[in-house]
Amino acid sequence: MDNQSFIGVDKIIDQLDIKQDMVVADFGAGHGFFSVAMAKKVGPSGQIFAIDILESAIEGIRSRAKLEGLFNIKPIRGDLEKAGGSTLPNDDCDVVIMANILFQAPDKAAVLNEAKRVLKPGGRLVLVEWRPYIGIGPKKEYRVTEEELKQMIGAAGFSNPEAIDAGSHHYGFIFLKP
Repeated sequence: MDNQSFIGVDKIIDQLDIKQDMVVADFGAGHGFFSVAMAKKVGPSGQIFAIDILESAIEGIRSRAKLEGLFNIKPIRGDLEKAGGSTLPNDDCDVVIMANILFQAPDKAAVLNEAKRVLKPGGRLVLVEWRPYIGIGPKKEYRVTEEELKQMIGAAGFSNPEAIDAGSHHYGFIFLKP
């Protein structure tokens, strides 16, 4: 089973109501599985910003987008733990997705604040993280429980948590920016 089917990218995206012309930021884009799938949903007039701190991830996304003929993905090398680190303008995105990145971020609040900054009012933050009790994945002490996540999100000013089905190894929520 590859990483894409392991996390259930298509299943998650189908729950997000991604439409043509939307602007979406994929924070911590990694291999670009979410970026590529969302690029197909938003169509050629939409825009996907695939942001990662690793140059190797950015190059991989650039190659994959070219291979798939997707010209609406803009790979960006950025540090999401720094204010303005995504390089995106304020209030620019309809959706920000973060899949399996919060457990890796020492400054989780900074990453959430960057997502809030780039989201339009009423924009949606999608978070997918490892379930705390699953035997595979990152060390358990790095994982974020659903309760911890809701507390962090509330402190960052997001509201209306809506659970999504992220499969057997992950949990997910959609939050709204006021």
